[in-house]
Amino acid sequence: MEPQFNEFKAAELYCPLCQTCQPVRERPAGEATELLCSRCGTIVGRHTVVDHRLGPKLARLVSGLFTLKTAVAGTLRRRCGS
Repeated sequence: MEPQFNEFKAAELYCPLCQTCQPVRERPAGEATELLCSRCGTIVGRHTVVDHRLGPKLARLVSGLFTLKTAVAGTLRRRCGS
C-alpha cells in the first residue's frame, strides 16, 4: 500500500512555558528544523527530513559492517586464544 502522506507540518504545539497550544515557527538547525513557540520562543519540537531513498543502501552498508565486525572478532579470538 502506498503512503497517504509524505510529511506533516505542525501548525500548533503545546508550549510548556505558556501552558497552552501555540502556533509554531520554524528555525533551521543543521539537518533538523526546530519548532519554536511563536509567543515566547521556547523550542517545542524538532522536525527532521529523512531521505527514504537511502533505506536500502543504508541497510546494505550496516549489514556489511556487521559482517566485517563478526569476521574481525573471529580472527581476534583465534589470535588471542579465547
